[in-house]
Amino acid sequence: MIHKIIAAVYILCAAVQYNDPDFYIWIPLYLIPAAIAIAYDRGWKNSKVILGVCIFFALAMSLYTPDVISWIKNGTPTITGSMKAESPFIEFVREFFGLGLCLLGVLWYYKKCK
Repeated sequence: MIHKIIAAVYILCAAVQYNDPDFYIWIPLYLIPAAIAIAYDRGWKNSKVILGVCIFFALAMSLYTPDVISWIKNGTPTITGSMKAESPFIEFVREFFGLGLCLLGVLWYYKKCK
């Protein structure tokens, strides 16, 4: 049951991306952990594939690290005040944390497979 709930949460995360300018990137990214949760629930436990997905998400997060550092240096201004990104780093910081949520979910399944 927990795997279905996890999948549903990631599917909801994917669903709210429909109005994002780069939805074609973010919807599939959020569906990856959902697919892993569903596959795990059905008995699929391939730790090598899941590790590859973990590495992918970690590398993707690393692309946003300079923007997160800039955000921190600017005093960590709010990134939740508006859905419209008023300053350049807001969207990048949000995307960094979105990738982090995906990585956390996939890492959890990797640990369960080991």
